[in-house]
Amino acid sequence: MRRTLTSAALGLATVLLLSSCMGGQAGGGAAADGPPKPGGNLNVAVPTDPQSLDMVANPGQVTAHIGNMMYEKLFEVDRSFTSRPMLVDDYTTSPDRLTYTFKLRQGVTFHDGNPLTSEDVVASLKRWQQVHRTGQLVTPDIEAITPTDPATVTIKLKQPRYPLINELAGAGTEIYEAKNLAGAAPTGFAQDKAIGTGPYKLKSWDIGRELVLEKYSGYKSRSEEDWGGQAGAKHAYLDTVTYKVVSDQDALINGLQTGQWDHIMPTNDQYETLRNNPAVVVHNLPGGNDNVVIPNFNTGSKFADPRAREALNLLLDKPAINAATGGSKDLTLETGAFASPDNKQFYSTAGEDVYKKHDPEKAKQLLAEAGITAGATIRIVTTNSYPEFGKWAVLIQDSLSKIGINTKIDTFDFATMLGTLTKEPGGWDITTLFFDSALTSPAQMPALTLGTLNGSASPELDGLMAEYNASTTPEQAKAVVDKLQAFTWKQLSVITLSQSRLYAAYSPKLKGYGDFYRVLWNTWLAS
Repeated sequence: MRRTLTSAALGLATVLLLSSCMGGQAGGGAAADGPPKPGGNLNVAVPTDPQSLDMVANPGQVTAHIGNMMYEKLFEVDRSFTSRPMLVDDYTTSPDRLTYTFKLRQGVTFHDGNPLTSEDVVASLKRWQQVHRTGQLVTPDIEAITPTDPATVTIKLKQPRYPLINELAGAGTEIYEAKNLAGAAPTGFAQDKAIGTGPYKLKSWDIGRELVLEKYSGYKSRSEEDWGGQAGAKHAYLDTVTYKVVSDQDALINGLQTGQWDHIMPTNDQYETLRNNPAVVVHNLPGGNDNVVIPNFNTGSKFADPRAREALNLLLDKPAINAATGGSKDLTLETGAFASPDNKQFYSTAGEDVYKKHDPEKAKQLLAEAGITAGATIRIVTTNSYPEFGKWAVLIQDSLSKIGINTKIDTFDFATMLGTLTKEPGGWDITTLFFDSALTSPAQMPALTLGTLNGSASPELDGLMAEYNASTTPEQAKAVVDKLQAFTWKQLSVITLSQSRLYAAYSPKLKGYGDFYRVLWNTWLAS
């Protein structure tokens, strides 16, 4: 089902990144796999149709995986989550840190052959400012974004903003042709306007069944072979990449084992089975995702009372929930951090004492003080698009039932769930989500920007965000990160259950893969 997503929903980062440990056959990467062999088609099984290839209008996981093959940004993150120039050749910053001048790479063209110009960049970034949650949060600090000449873009700030380059490497800043953005609907631009500068372009799309990308012969790669991640050199060795929609997990696993699929996106439940199969390559990659329960602060919700939120945190037996839903222990980090340990600039242990608390009797007392007593009904909104979400909802329901509290679980597809949360501000109490734990600026992090979704905005949080933006050194910025995470655990805008190390599972025929999450350029098929 297609639904219009509000700006609050667009701020929810659902792109999953992966963390490091080994199982099954380890991915060797390009150096270990020998010289690339061009040609062939790679079959990739994905759990849902992308619904839209507009990465600003649709922030879903599958859209991101496909879109990253097609579109590029001014900057991208490397394997250590450091921002590197991508469509930018070089840039300068004025001494007062208020003016950024970006020179674009020459010879870069869109998939229709038109050259990349500063007008395209300005149109794309202005749309990011208007529609994407991170762009909206950055906008108050931006005085102007202008095309100085056809190959130069200038961003003038009202005040210095420490994370600006990282934000330009974040979701929603993909560069599209200006002409294709004119009049774009809230649900995103049409299929024929899904045109980027990346190494692969859209060939065909049978909605609900399969989508095919083909290599873009006019792609101009950067030269840096050692950056990794989403940055540096990109080579389109494969002729085509076919994304097949396969929602059934048994079909997904069987298809990989029989050679029907070359790469799949399995759930954590399948990890041990796949890891123990010598005919399959299984390994983890940098990053991770933050598994969260979100209480609603809005008037009308039972969790508008801070005592109810404290009670929910005390009630949840996080180790038991993780054991029941996290699959292998190899995949689960018992932590209250909202950033992966691989994401060193944002990983923090602040608030771990609150995360570890578990006291059902105290929780029952606090719920009663908040007016939630036996016989009350709590509404949990979740999705069937990601099985973990529904499992968490059921386990929360079980925890509440043990102290006499009723629950009503409403399950939707992912887009409809987000729409329900934003269209009914006070009509729900709890939802379940996961967030990308490798994001590189507070404005990108849903755990810090949920105010428009669950009403958790506050002057204190705004002040901490401003303090981070005013930082001048990594040390200053990291000190504020600790404050931000501590404050999140104080107000409980999200309650983290754990972090997941997700993993890659693919055929031994797929070579050159293993550096970053589901990046399929620079890969090839063995003959």
